[in-house]
This record gives sequence, C-alpha cells and structure tokens, in this order.
Amino acid sequence: MTNHVKEHDDLRRTAAVAADYTQLQGLINVTTGAGLILWALGWPSWGAWVTGIGGAVLVAYYRRHFGRAVGRTTLLPTLGAVGAAFVCCAAGYVIDSHAWVPVLTLPLLAAACFVVGYRIGYRHVGVTSAHWVAVALLVLSSVAPLLGLAAPGPRVGLLALGVAMVIVGVVDHLRLVATMKPVPRD
Repeated sequence: MTNHVKEHDDLRRTAAVAADYTQLQGLINVTTGAGLILWALGWPSWGAWVTGIGGAVLVAYYRRHFGRAVGRTTLLPTLGAVGAAFVCCAAGYVIDSHAWVPVLTLPLLAAACFVVGYRIGYRHVGVTSAHWVAVALLVLSSVAPLLGLAAPGPRVGLLALGVAMVIVGVVDHLRLVATMKPVPRD
C-alpha cells in the first residue's frame, strides 16, 4: 500500500510541475539575471548578448530535454506578467536614474512583481523559502542609499534584481530537474 501512495504522490508532483512548467524553466531566468548583473557592472552590451543568446539556447534546451508542456492557460498569464514586470522595472530604472528619492524604486517594484508573479506562476508547485529570500534581497537593496551603502542610482537595483533572478532561476531549474525526467529521443 505504501508503494501505491508513493506512486500517487510522484504522479501528483509531476502533474504540478508540468502545470507550472513555463515558470520552472529557471535557467532562462539565470541568463537574464546574469545579463542584468553585467549591465549593473557597466557592461550593458555583454548583458544583452548573454540574455539574448542564453535565452534562445535555453529555450531549445528545455524543449529538447523536457518537451512542450505549455498550455494557453499558463502561457498567456505568464507572458502578461512578464510584460507588466518589464514596464514596472523600466519605470523604476528611469525614476532611479533621474530623481533622487531616499529609497530605490526599481528593486521595490521588482519585489512587487516577483510576488505577483509567484501568485500567477506557481499555482501548482508553490513558492519556496529561496523565492522569499529573493524578494527580501530586493526590498533590502532598496534602502541601501539610506544606510550609506550605495549612491542613489539604478545600478544597485539592477544588480539586486539580477542576483534575485539567478537565485530564483537556479531553484526553479533544480525543482524541474528533480521531478521531470527528460523526454526520450526518437
């Protein structure tokens, strides 16, 4: 009987991961985060290359190894959330670039976007403590100017966002790999 229960739990976990497969393709977030880190360190061209090429290669990697498990009910809200997050973070970057406020806007808006994204993208697999650590990192980085740890400006926010994306991306990829088996090749 315990073997039957274990198989049932494995099947439920696999179904949950398949339902949230779009969000769990974490290495794509890792390359985006690495691109943002490069941009924050003063190499925006390298950041764009890493993000663009890394994203294209990793989409192919996930498709080859795990197949397609994307339904419209998951993909459309995810794309909408990504677009809205991009607009919010771009607005935060502009505010942090042109106006001095006592806290950085970009990491605060990014933290809010992460929380909304968690609600949309992890409906079946849930959020781990590492996901909340990424949000905490963003919120804490927003007060860096108040603590005298950083001059006001968008680079601190970009760096924090990049690191948060790397953390979440690694965790998501490991959750995907631990649950899903690669698709057999023909």
